[in-house]
Amino acid sequence: MSGYLMAWQTVEITQNKTTVQGHQRGLELEFPNKLKAADALVVNGRSMKVETWAQDERDDIVHVLLADAGVKEKSDDKPTKGASGD
Repeated sequence: MSGYLMAWQTVEITQNKTTVQGHQRGLELEFPNKLKAADALVVNGRSMKVETWAQDERDDIVHVLLADAGVKEKSDDKPTKGASGD
């Protein structure tokens, strides 16, 4: 479905010993500006790499785009099953 958007979920975001509550939708994160810009964050206990980090000074909110770790696999053009027709 092309117009389908996932709902925002409440998550815990941790950096060093500081934890804040924020919202996640797919790879997007939004949370209060209480953390310093970083290359990685812990989201609900899972370490995630940060693709982009932008601060909205109007609302003092940080908008983060997480790196998509699930797309790193590339095809090696080899069959996945060992069954060959004898």
